[in-house]
Amino acid sequence: MFEGYAGTSDSGFRDEVEAEQALARGQLLAELGADEDRPTLAGPAGAEAEARLAEFARHTVFDGQVVTDEARLRHIVARHDPHVYLGTFGTCVYNPDRALCRTSNDPGAGQPVLADCQPLACRNTALTPANRQALNGHLTKLEEALANRDRLAPYVCHRPEEQHRETAAFLARHAPEPAE
Repeated sequence: MFEGYAGTSDSGFRDEVEAEQALARGQLLAELGADEDRPTLAGPAGAEAEARLAEFARHTVFDGQVVTDEARLRHIVARHDPHVYLGTFGTCVYNPDRALCRTSNDPGAGQPVLADCQPLACRNTALTPANRQALNGHLTKLEEALANRDRLAPYVCHRPEEQHRETAAFLARHAPEPAE
């Protein structure tokens, strides 16, 4: 509905929504980067996400003060964007060279297409505790669906079994480091 009504108008509403989303993302990333007690990110791009967030925090925190001015934060995000995008099942540490959500001839390679995200296969994936919790919830739902597999056709069981196997292996492969 948004695309149909506001997205095609000349009112500038879509630009305003995108600016607000970028500002909210910038505030969240600034808080995440400045949080000394944040959990370590796991996954194929976990270390890279940590480094990018630390660098971003360096630009958003000044001598004991946090940036609260929206215009200044917008400028900082535009200039020092860490290209970290939080999602439900994975956090994208966007690198267009290895992104599976984009094709090589895609003109808008400035940011990921989260709707086409493949967190279990993409090397841009980092995992927050919330991402791990969502993936574990997905595993539980798959197990519930497969609990009555004797009532389902083999073809119908195949894909949930495959998803369960891939998700469990991914979580096991990218378990967070134990805290010392």
